[in-house]
Amino acid sequence: MANVDDDLYQETHYARFGYERTNIYGVASFQSSLPTYMEKPVDFPSSQHEKVTDTDLPLEPKERLSKPRQHLITASASELTVFISNDGHWNCLCLDLGLFAGKSEVISIDAFETEDPDQDDQYLIFGMAVAEKADAESENGSPSFTLRLYGHDTPVKGYLETSIASITESSQIIPLEYAPMQLTHTRIRYKGESRPAFLLALIDGSIQMYVQDQGSRQFERIIDDCPIPLFQKIYDQRAGVSFMHIYDRPDGGRVICTGGQRGELFLAFYDPDGNEKKLYQSRVFSPVTSVQIFQPRAPNTIDEDDLSLVVTSAIERATVYRSICTHGLSNSRVLPQSSQFDSVLCSHVADVDWDGEREILIGTYGRQLIIYKQVAGTQEYNILWRRQFAYPLYRIMHLDLNCDGLDELLVMTMYGVHILQPNLQKAKAKLLDAIQYIEGSKKQKLDMMNEFREQQELEEAIVFEQ
Repeated sequence: MANVDDDLYQETHYARFGYERTNIYGVASFQSSLPTYMEKPVDFPSSQHEKVTDTDLPLEPKERLSKPRQHLITASASELTVFISNDGHWNCLCLDLGLFAGKSEVISIDAFETEDPDQDDQYLIFGMAVAEKADAESENGSPSFTLRLYGHDTPVKGYLETSIASITESSQIIPLEYAPMQLTHTRIRYKGESRPAFLLALIDGSIQMYVQDQGSRQFERIIDDCPIPLFQKIYDQRAGVSFMHIYDRPDGGRVICTGGQRGELFLAFYDPDGNEKKLYQSRVFSPVTSVQIFQPRAPNTIDEDDLSLVVTSAIERATVYRSICTHGLSNSRVLPQSSQFDSVLCSHVADVDWDGEREILIGTYGRQLIIYKQVAGTQEYNILWRRQFAYPLYRIMHLDLNCDGLDELLVMTMYGVHILQPNLQKAKAKLLDAIQYIEGSKKQKLDMMNEFREQQELEEAIVFEQ
């Protein structure tokens, strides 16, 4: 039964988009090892920075982080906002990319950090697919579409804030023939080298791949000999991809799932050399809105082969496919009540209660966030928590925005970002339980060692009569 009280999360802040609204592809997260330097604003968390000045830089340069931090980037119709994670707070930096509200619209975005090992340079690359009206005064003007890339050939500038603020110093604009949809990235082996690549799904059914040239650092489209055979099969069937997820495995293998505008579902497995080992295909009866490949349990607790897949669609109930490495798309369970709050628009997985089991989160057009937990000892799921928002939910993510060791839950609705903090009392209780378990284990081990030592001493003290 759902608990409508805020016993899992409390909303700490709502950041409304400055211009118009976003869409389901208008948010992404990225990792960066660049240090940050901006202090906590006086009016935190409501403040936003329009620019960054060099006068605020620290006198002593900071080293790169040993463990990368995760940050968030969001897009409204004509504005990008980066939520920069920091110790005890976060900073919001707004980017001016020369887009005009009412004329331009950011359809999808993505970002990642990469490096050139030969030059020891680091790059922060932003990508976004944009639609622009031919004439701002004409309601019937045919829009044009472009893929815009920033930061691809300019090394970072020491700090994350300065690197983001100067990212427009290098740009590459690629015209698109058809309307773009989801934009994502991966690394592929191309011409004997591992290279970063953007993947862009278009409304005509194609998935275009843009690979970075190591010399010019420009991104070039691969038309022939695509290293991912699944994409050609999707295009041959004109299965317009509405959502895709690429799951990279520790051994270098890869699992790819795509969902189509007409309900097509593809699931492909690749070995570390890029050879397609298995391909499954199915179909649901409405457009697929999200797919998510995940491990049911936290890392290092079970065999990594035990993967699951959650699929959401516009009309049907959300479905979980279990043990997809073994059973493909044949072993499924539906999430109860998932179709009772209008269309399901997004999905996510996270261990929200820190028990080592990942829960499934879905967001609906009916403004509901629903968290499902698997019933112990079964393959069924029950509702663990539910909350209603003011607008439809477009994306759900989790990351540690204030670097306190607990991930915030980030809910993107039509007009802004809701930042939800975990229940600190529950976190404290969980931590104390873990400490008590560790201390108990230490005591048990010490008692066993003492008992063993006493037994040895007793045996040595025994005098055997001749």
